[in-house]
Amino acid sequence: MVLYMIELAYYDNGLRFSKLEYPYELDKLKIGKFEYFNKHLGMSDYMGNFSSWLKRPSVTLIVGINDITIVGWVMTERWKQNGKDGRPIYVLRAIEVSPAIARKGIGKVLFLLSFKACIGHMLTKPVNSVAKAFFLSLGFQEPGKNCPVDLSSYPGYLFLPEGYVFKTTPDELNLSKDGISECQKDISNKDVPRPGYVSSSAQNDVAVSAKQTVPIKENVQYNAAKTVLKTETVAQNVVSQVCASVPETKDIPDSVALKNREFLKEHKMMSQCACGEYMTHKYVISGKSPGYLFICTACGKERYFLKG
Repeated sequence: MVLYMIELAYYDNGLRFSKLEYPYELDKLKIGKFEYFNKHLGMSDYMGNFSSWLKRPSVTLIVGINDITIVGWVMTERWKQNGKDGRPIYVLRAIEVSPAIARKGIGKVLFLLSFKACIGHMLTKPVNSVAKAFFLSLGFQEPGKNCPVDLSSYPGYLFLPEGYVFKTTPDELNLSKDGISECQKDISNKDVPRPGYVSSSAQNDVAVSAKQTVPIKENVQYNAAKTVLKTETVAQNVVSQVCASVPETKDIPDSVALKNREFLKEHKMMSQCACGEYMTHKYVISGKSPGYLFICTACGKERYFLKG
């Protein structure tokens, strides 16, 4: 069986980083020990989730592999529209590193490769203050008045501009320029025409005609706002606890088995939650009572369950 995963970087000790292309590539790999998503989100079947994500062209999944064992991963997804400047937008959904290799900068490497692979602006939504501090240390910033992405209807999101230059890259990390270039082309080829910028009031869940797509401009450089950098120890402590898009689940009713739930996408409801938030996370529920579960992104409360 031919493997099409694209190698992006490696360490001389054997740890390598690759973008997975097809679900069947997982058959040749093993999953390492992960704790956060399993404990807090009930994500016990990592391979099943990875396989499902790889079937979606909008998803980019990069993994850290030691021999044949996945010891770290980061998942990003294409935003539903382009920025005000016509540039692509990607959302960092989740990143996790096995506790066995924590505090070694692996999480930062996974993020760096994800940012290099996905040419465009990047967004993320930390679930708590610790995760927020970690993302700020990477260069993310609060969206300002001149932010090319309209986040007025998406409170809590952080923004990292295209063209952001990282101050340091591990000296011992061997980057594959050819691999990164191939990955960029692969992501671009899988992309579909996206609607151009529309005001938040028009975004609700209405598809915008592809005719409104804004032509892609030349690469625009932005000066990232200064961020308060945390210590390396703090950053590495939280990397295995960072969830960029899926909320804490401690308030979710026991009626829905966590192991039967898979995150699908973000969804904006027509009415707001009791906490004032409109955005929810949509999950596919399997098992005896299949359907779709909608969870508030802000407070983690169950908003709606759609059978079927």
